Amino acid sequence: MYDFEELDFYELLGVSRSASPEEIKRAYRREIARYHPDRYINASPEDLEYARRRSQLLTEAYATLSNPSARSAYNLDRRRQSDRKPSRPTPPPPPIQRDHQAELYQQARDHFEAGRYVQAIAALRQLHQINPFYRDSAELLTDAESRLRDRATAKRAATSPATQRRLTLAVGAAAVIVLVGGAVWWLGAQNALRSADAGMVATSAAPASPAPIEMTPPAPEPTVSSPTALPAPTTPPSPLPAPTAMPTTEPPLIPTATLLPPSPETEGALLLRDDTFANGWASVRRATWSVGPRDERYRITAEALIGVIWSYRSVPASDIRMNVDVEVVEGEGGVILRFSNEQNYLIFTVAPQTGYFLLEQMRNGTPTLIAGGTRSDLRFPDGRFRLDARLSGDQVRIGVNGQIVVETDVPSLPAASRFGLAVVARDTRSEAWFDNLEIRALPR
Repeated sequence: MYDFEELDFYELLGVSRSASPEEIKRAYRREIARYHPDRYINASPEDLEYARRRSQLLTEAYATLSNPSARSAYNLDRRRQSDRKPSRPTPPPPPIQRDHQAELYQQARDHFEAGRYVQAIAALRQLHQINPFYRDSAELLTDAESRLRDRATAKRAATSPATQRRLTLAVGAAAVIVLVGGAVWWLGAQNALRSADAGMVATSAAPASPAPIEMTPPAPEPTVSSPTALPAPTTPPSPLPAPTAMPTTEPPLIPTATLLPPSPETEGALLLRDDTFANGWASVRRATWSVGPRDERYRITAEALIGVIWSYRSVPASDIRMNVDVEVVEGEGGVILRFSNEQNYLIFTVAPQTGYFLLEQMRNGTPTLIAGGTRSDLRFPDGRFRLDARLSGDQVRIGVNGQIVVETDVPSLPAASRFGLAVVARDTRSEAWFDNLEIRALPR
């Protein structure tokens, strides 16, 4: 039995019994960020099990205390337990404050000496809520956190040779693929190659369209690439700022009766079609975010406050029409448009649980709101929708389920040929799945 399992829900979250729902919510987010199992993916099995059990109990505590009726029932039950009289007189207990501090300190010492740094840190943080100056607890906490970081760093370094071997194999395979792809280009077979940020990926399937792409094949990009994202932090990252002056009601951007033109199958040469994501896409898992194919779809996740996580591929055109099926399990999901680098790109996301949408341009690391707001016709209970984006020069038109959501000009939009999939994790976790991706070149 772990030490924290003796605490009641208020003590576990570190709030008073009169705490407001907002205080309980903030406390839960703070504690779950500390003990979420994904943060201890490189820790020992004992530490990982400790974090898993504690995060489960934190979630149970939050679910109870954030529900008024469940909280009342819980408080009543606790009062009944405290009001029960013992059958025989018992001697008064020793001073709880003094013994509890000594007990927590000794628990932390035992965990520290056994190398269980996660448990030691948890006990010391509880002690600091009572008395931050107890003996040498502050120095012990600093030492435990430092050793935990060193252990995680050593484990990551231990895996680097295998990672390098995989990268070496990927480079060699991509070089062969580039040579084959170049020959196919000059033979004029459309879709015999699929361009990705890992290079030109050739396929054995028959071309989806016999029409050749009327453009010069681009130079191959680096053969190894991973999604650009915020690094996995050793301390909680700064929150991603929410867009300012965001309307909370439906903005009159485009009349809701405005519909998109017919299917993109009638518009332009096919550049990329992917309904399995088995080749050419990054597959990376970190403590606080992940990208990769799963069950013939592509999945991106990010824990709260991480920001934007994306994965992109390249196509030999910058004026394109892009279609993809999106399922947002929680948070915001969408597409990266005209990605030049991590400081310059255009992103469109939808939060279907609330109907919130956002079109934002990042220019030299500074975000600029293009369009956004909340619309009732963008609320989808199952989180699923078809996203259609068309970019021609500076003109951007984006639709959801056949209906235009944004149609505008974006000045100085970079003429990049990278396009991708993304989630945004602000104050909540985000997870999205993508399928049936199709990108076509617009006619010149």
